[in-house]
This record gives sequence, C-alpha cells and structure tokens, in this order.
Amino acid sequence: MLGEVSVCKIFTFDSAHQLVGHKGKCSNLHGHTYKLEVVLKGKPLTEAGHSDEGFVVDFSDIKAIVQQILVDRLDHAFLAMGNEPVLETLQNSGSKVALLGFRTTAENMSAYVAYQLKQASLPLYSVKLWETPTSWAEVIAADIPEDGPAYRLYGGCDCE
Repeated sequence: MLGEVSVCKIFTFDSAHQLVGHKGKCSNLHGHTYKLEVVLKGKPLTEAGHSDEGFVVDFSDIKAIVQQILVDRLDHAFLAMGNEPVLETLQNSGSKVALLGFRTTAENMSAYVAYQLKQASLPLYSVKLWETPTSWAEVIAADIPEDGPAYRLYGGCDCE
C-alpha cells in the first residue's frame, strides 16, 4: 500500500530441542542460537505533536512486546513437542521447558512466532527464524489463518 514502511527488529535466544524420529542427527538432543527477524509494515503515524509521530511502531515497543510474549518464554528453554524421551527428566529437575505441543522445526517455530505476534495486534508482515547462520524459515503473516497455523508433523533442522 502506498506510503507504508517496513521496519525490522532482530532478537536472539538460545534453546534446545529434539526431533524424535528424525532421520538425521537432529534426533539427538541439541541446541541452537536462534536469530529472529520480526518485520512490521504500516503507515507511519502522522499525528502532529504525538511522541510516536513518524513511527510505524517504536523499536522499544517492539522489543518489549516480543521479549514478553516470546523471548522470555523460549530463551534458555527446552522447546518441547511433548514426546521427547528427556522431557520428564528435565521437568523433574526444574529445568526451563516450553511445552509447545508441536514438532519444533524451524518451519513450525516461525509459524508459531508469527501467530503469537499477530495475536498481539502488531502490524506484522513476516518473521524469519534463523536456526543456524546459514539456515532459516520465513512465514508471511497474511498466510497464518486467524485460528492459528497448521503445524507440520515431519521435518528437520540444519544441525551444522
């Protein structure tokens, strides 16, 4: 749309996961330093004298929302579907677990992130989740149904 601007805020978080039944080495418990790119798109505010004049969304507001909704929950956590052999041990030891209920592939994780941020009423355009420095999954917000994504049952990760 004419006059719209895209803005991006980048986050990182460290998490572990295990893809039970995967054909490769990602069936083992392992971790990643994820990089998350959150792209918002909209018309900058034009209300004269307003502190946010000229902003689509203030970067500090983006940071606060994404931090609260996602990063605080996922950082230094085991990202679980619920079928991982190590899950009960981690829960019993008091380790941080984010029980997500879906296979924690980059594809599913990016869809989950997009849906959570849409629910927060951000003018979300897309999210790109980097699992390694050379591998990412991207979801366009408009492709996420209002009732949530359909998570893929199979898939992998790039454990370089």
